[in-house]
Amino acid sequence: MPRYLAVLFTPVFFFIAASPACADEATASTATWKNSIELGAVLTSGNTRTTTLNAKGKSVYENDAWRTTVKGSAINSSSSTSTTAEKYDASIKEDWKFSERGYLFLRLSFESDRFSGFKRRTTETIGYGRKLVKTDTFEWSAEIGGGLRQNRLTDNTSNTEGIARASTDADWQFNESSKLTQDLNTEGGANGWTSKSVTALQTALNSHLASKISLSLTHNSQVPAGRKKLDTETAITLVINY
Repeated sequence: MPRYLAVLFTPVFFFIAASPACADEATASTATWKNSIELGAVLTSGNTRTTTLNAKGKSVYENDAWRTTVKGSAINSSSSTSTTAEKYDASIKEDWKFSERGYLFLRLSFESDRFSGFKRRTTETIGYGRKLVKTDTFEWSAEIGGGLRQNRLTDNTSNTEGIARASTDADWQFNESSKLTQDLNTEGGANGWTSKSVTALQTALNSHLASKISLSLTHNSQVPAGRKKLDTETAITLVINY
């Protein structure tokens, strides 16, 4: 399979494996699945020939006591002569809801972005989260915790460090078809901090399809010489909900 097709369809295969059919039948009546896949592509030809592909997926399984959130994404940008961007990430988070708004979480994540100076990065964090606001049209939650991070750099050196992590997510359904989301997180330790902000506007086309415009900002406090600390990504994608 060509590399760009593998980049595009990897999250699709990943989320098929996590489909509702995998749910325990005994708890199906008290639990729900929410799944989404985002696909986007930009192709140019003529004086400049480039291909940019991005794909994201999210699956949430929730019952009265537990919530499982699985995410994955891939982005690849290349010209006729070289690859200019290549990034993959995946995470799984388990939440134990011990009260109406409070919960404890365990999060595992993996990231690869050789254009930011590291081949791969894995993290394991635990902490406390809380729904600060929950209404019919607006939800806002925050989390704080800590754990470990393992870094494998492009110069083939590696290190393990203790880290702290904080995040906040807000969803505003301001009319029947449109919602605005804001996700912000930061984590780091002695070897640097990574912060990411994702602002998105999603508009429903029908019960299963939506269009989405998003702006992502990623800041790394420590990068190799010649690399920029801030990366930005503006994307227009088709969202499939099921």
